[in-house]
Amino acid sequence: MFLEARSLVKRYPGGDKPALGGVSLQVGKGEFLAVAGQSGSGKSTLLGILSALALPDSGSVLYRGADIVPAGEKARNRLRARDFAFIFQHHHLMPYLTVLENTLLPFMNQIRPISGQWKEKGLRVLERVGLGHKARSRPGELSGGEQQRVAIARALARDASVLFADEPTGSLDSQTGSGVMDLLKELNRGGLTVIMVTHNQDYAALADRLISMKDGVIL
Repeated sequence: MFLEARSLVKRYPGGDKPALGGVSLQVGKGEFLAVAGQSGSGKSTLLGILSALALPDSGSVLYRGADIVPAGEKARNRLRARDFAFIFQHHHLMPYLTVLENTLLPFMNQIRPISGQWKEKGLRVLERVGLGHKARSRPGELSGGEQQRVAIARALARDASVLFADEPTGSLDSQTGSGVMDLLKELNRGGLTVIMVTHNQDYAALADRLISMKDGVIL
């Protein structure tokens, strides 16, 4: 199995119930999985643990057959840098950088100034999300949907195997959100595994598979 969670338990201090209460889940390579549920259902906690951004109190997360939970922080950092990419509800773009620079932000310590193959790489991914003509613009000159597309381009620049999306349309109007969903579907058809957390049932229904969560468990 490509990515698998086994009996994940996560508790937060002061909580009456665990954020995750023994969740098990399998995700196939190239799958588009949506995780839906109301606020506090545990869906974002699950996404954080699957993506190695957080650790469970108990349980395992196997990626390509290897358990990433006991692997150590350095190993998890390398995994996130190499194989995992992330987009969130808020775009986290740097307002003083151009769209191209924001796209290549994960590599900026290696490529100042941007030139040659790095510029070509950034422009290629911007073309994939329909923003090649905005490469020199600043985030403040873009619409909300365009800013989210830059965030997606930044994720794609890493050549990741899995894209973790936490409420990627949460701050967008319905038309713009539909455009972002169309893009995610297109990328998934190209072979990218997508795991998306959302409270929007209409968007969740566009995935290959939908799981719903409540009170830290899968319904």
